[in-house]
Amino acid sequence: MTDPLKPLFGGLAPGLAALEKKAAAAQSLTEKVRLELAEALRPHLVSAARRGDDLVVIMDSAAWTARVRYGARTIKERLESGGEPPIDKVQVKVRGRA
Repeated sequence: MTDPLKPLFGGLAPGLAALEKKAAAAQSLTEKVRLELAEALRPHLVSAARRGDDLVVIMDSAAWTARVRYGARTIKERLESGGEPPIDKVQVKVRGRA
């Protein structure tokens, strides 16, 4: 007897593998950014992601965004010297933790 759901779920493996790879890359970038932040800012980093050539840094409170923006050039330079592709600009946004 054949599984009636096999056609439905059979093609999911490649998509799930790509999603897993993308999630791992996002986590890796977030950790790289966290290491470049000042010690006091590190716990407030929610995530970091690439959007085209830009780096988007998300903090948990607006109270920290000015400090991150102030250090954006240094973060950009350190990430690029560590092997990250060139970053056009750093955007800092606010979003609370889920």
